[in-house]
Amino acid sequence: MKPRPRVHGDPRVVELVPEAPRSPLVHGLQPHFAHLAGLSHRRLLERDPIYRRARPEIDRMLDGFAWDLRPTTLASTQRPIHAVAWNIERGKRFDALMAALAQPALAQADLLLLTEVDLGMGRSGNRDIPQAIADATGLGYVYVNFHLVLAPGDAGEQEPHFENQLGMHGAAIFTRWPVRRAWAVELPEFTDKFHALEKRLGSKRALLCELVLDDGPLLVVVVHLDPFAPPVHRAAQLRGVMDAVAATGIRRVLVGGDFNTNTYHLGSTIGLGIDVIHKLMRFGFAGTVRQYMTPEQYFEREVFEVLDGAGFERAGFTDPAAGTIHYDLNDPELRDKSLQYIPPPLFRWLEKRLAAWDGCVPMRVDHFAGRGLRPCEAKTLPRDLPSGRVSDHAALSLSFELDPP
Repeated sequence: MKPRPRVHGDPRVVELVPEAPRSPLVHGLQPHFAHLAGLSHRRLLERDPIYRRARPEIDRMLDGFAWDLRPTTLASTQRPIHAVAWNIERGKRFDALMAALAQPALAQADLLLLTEVDLGMGRSGNRDIPQAIADATGLGYVYVNFHLVLAPGDAGEQEPHFENQLGMHGAAIFTRWPVRRAWAVELPEFTDKFHALEKRLGSKRALLCELVLDDGPLLVVVVHLDPFAPPVHRAAQLRGVMDAVAATGIRRVLVGGDFNTNTYHLGSTIGLGIDVIHKLMRFGFAGTVRQYMTPEQYFEREVFEVLDGAGFERAGFTDPAAGTIHYDLNDPELRDKSLQYIPPPLFRWLEKRLAAWDGCVPMRVDHFAGRGLRPCEAKTLPRDLPSGRVSDHAALSLSFELDPP
């Protein structure tokens, strides 16, 4: 069943009523990828006859969902619910991901809120990553597509093992409970990703799923905010999500994902330079590093105020003592990415100053928050799992109980 557009006072919201138990997301656009990728500017794209002919199918993919809502045993809500939020870095370390999902901390999860999920991307073996996770865990899922990716990937991913077959990338919610409805909320991009190294069409979207529990509905929301933007832009993205949450009328809500609260404006060299000068003048270098673990206190305060204003609780939902990603200059891929937006002289200075931390500092960019929920235990799982490293992000684990509906 195709998603049906519906406006909740905001045309950027698309509603899905999954009437069929399973619906893959496929297209025949792959023969056009190389041509579209070769266009140097958005203006040329808009005038291109091949793009114009393909536009309806492109838009269908950019508004698209995939799902497999297999019959599940209705999990009891008389015990704490176990949720995991994880940026799985495309699923490109696939064998390690599959092994990690079999470990108790993840295998016992009732909910998985996953970001950076590939579908038909060469860098992750052209696999249907959400379907593979569903098959491995036995959970049902809804996947929301963000982009049609016209390039092999980002920095460190430019040597493709395979051409992209479907070239899609998004987020997904996996659940033990039935899904009654889902919504996708477009998150406006700060810069046009058609001009990025990872050239792509579309934009990030938040995914909201209304789950049918034995005592009433629970709304689960996964978000992936823009890292290449100022905090005020991330706050605006999240505000749009909270407006859509309010429109559902559901009181019990869990929100989690990659908020990208990196404390910087990575969307412009000038903005980044101003950020660095401001931080150093106010906090010094060591104080700036400490701010990475407390983004809610100052530089990303606006993002968290959006959650507070929507009635969400944050205390107890995320472990405040553990970083979820590390800015690690010993990682060749991260060095490549950093040099895409940090001028070389500034990068060399940064490398020298971070030597006191062995070139590696933790940051808290992934978060949980809840409304109508009571947190029981919040943990951050190690990045280096027994099965090996899956992602540059650590997974967040949360057990919580439900207030009455």
